[in-house]
Amino acid sequence: MVVRSACGCKYLVLYSRSGKSIKDYQNVSSENRGERLKNRMRILTEKFVAQLPERLDELRLLIDGVLYHPLDEDGRFKARMSAHKIAGAAGTFGFEALGTVCRAVESSIDRFEAERAGDSMRDELEALKGHLYRLSAEHLELDALENLEEVPKSAEADPVSSEVLQERILVLGNAESDSDDLLEQLRHFGLQASYLESLTELENELNPSELIILCADIQAMMPDFAGISLSDLVEKQNGRFAWVAVSRIDDFPLRLAAVRHGASEFFTYPVDVPQLLDKVREIAGSLRPEPIHVLIVDDDIDQVSATAYTLQQAGMITSVASDPRQVFAIMVESKPELVITDMYMPECNGIELSRLIRQQEAFVGIPIIFLSVEEDSNRHIDAMSEGGDDFLVKPVRPEYLIAKVRMRAQRARDMRFFMEHDSLTGLLNHSHLKQRLEEELLRASRIGNELSFAMIDIDRFKSVNDTYGHLTGDRVLKSLSRMLQDRLRKTDTIGRYGGEEFGVILFNASLDVATKIMDDLREAFSQIVHHSANGDFQVTFSCGLSGYPELEDAKLIGDTADKALYRAKETGRNKVVRA
Repeated sequence: MVVRSACGCKYLVLYSRSGKSIKDYQNVSSENRGERLKNRMRILTEKFVAQLPERLDELRLLIDGVLYHPLDEDGRFKARMSAHKIAGAAGTFGFEALGTVCRAVESSIDRFEAERAGDSMRDELEALKGHLYRLSAEHLELDALENLEEVPKSAEADPVSSEVLQERILVLGNAESDSDDLLEQLRHFGLQASYLESLTELENELNPSELIILCADIQAMMPDFAGISLSDLVEKQNGRFAWVAVSRIDDFPLRLAAVRHGASEFFTYPVDVPQLLDKVREIAGSLRPEPIHVLIVDDDIDQVSATAYTLQQAGMITSVASDPRQVFAIMVESKPELVITDMYMPECNGIELSRLIRQQEAFVGIPIIFLSVEEDSNRHIDAMSEGGDDFLVKPVRPEYLIAKVRMRAQRARDMRFFMEHDSLTGLLNHSHLKQRLEEELLRASRIGNELSFAMIDIDRFKSVNDTYGHLTGDRVLKSLSRMLQDRLRKTDTIGRYGGEEFGVILFNASLDVATKIMDDLREAFSQIVHHSANGDFQVTFSCGLSGYPELEDAKLIGDTADKALYRAKETGRNKVVRA
């Protein structure tokens, strides 16, 4: 991510970064980040107040230009833009009276342009200019600075959501053999898991730097329930603890007891480990949601900083473009999930920008929210008919802005996920895996890194379906997908190629390194026990590898890995073969 200084630059990716990577930013405690952002907002407000006399003088001169040179279209445009920017900033920084007057000036200039220089319009503009004199900076009450100390609670970030926590699973079983089997299976998936002797030991295991998931036999815990409230512990740990119940008996009283003690899920023995891990990931995702990345487009640096401040308070990541011409460079590099744009900018207005964005196939689905002082509902409709998804009028309450952004971004995430991912495994589908391989190959070539591509095929999968049924076969596919997600790096890309075939892109990994990684995965997968009504069983997979710089074309890399996979199958299966 490119980071620029805010001083005079047109292309900005700032404020959320503070010179740090996203990971560094997320490691900063919410208390320190909140205080830093609050100080930033105070500085912006003070800066707005300091600049206000000059900006009001300029606006009054521009109004005079409109009055004395009514045919000067450029002069009317500059006066309107000046009033528009002051109105937006005034609302943001808490000066409602000034914002109201400047919006009236903007509206009056619009009508002045339409009706030309009638006496009533001249009188209206003169009256508004008089209001601006009375609202000069030295007479403005600085309520905004006082109110800044009170940040709306709904606008604050969840104190846990921006922290990076390690996950650990604790197993409390009724029979040691059950616990040992579950621990062994969990470890095959690459998870940290350990045994808990009794519920009374739980509090000693809690760690502020970890997300603890307790997988507990509810019958084994019954004696301890009277002295320990797990539901209170879930609330007290504030996103660092959750638990799931396991039982050999599935009945209403036990399920009710689990719910009353704060359990997130209820499983029966033998535990379907991939399903359990899906639930663990769901719990972790709900406790630590991925931050939303928002691109803010506005030529008013102070205004854009204030919007960024509001969103950062809610744990979001922001990138900023003060020049619409730089928007596409930022979108390609930082891949924002939502765009907030002003309606009126000198080089390219918001409606034109939304049209340009919608012309790019890669950005067709990205939500666009207009944030402007424009109050004309017809203009709102125009903006949304040209590609906008929502229109918010400044000033907007922080909690309302945050709620709108979250709702739109989450909806876009859901839609994008269903379009790009396989419905059974949740991995990238065939076409998007191939697209990602091309993108990663270009990146590896550009920065001089190695890249390996693995093709995986489950051995004798037809026999699994024929012997144990297609539903069990689906669970086998999901277990391999879950193991790949849990044991590979976050920077690796995993997809379902089709049927029982999977593809893995290992960025910055040579073929030697990739061979070792895939062989370890092959060995771990062969140890996973799958359960069915027809008995327990184990399966294996074969793998073929190719990569860059040995090959320099994405299609050729894929075809060569497929041929290597075919050789692995032909020479005995359950092995890794490199091109």
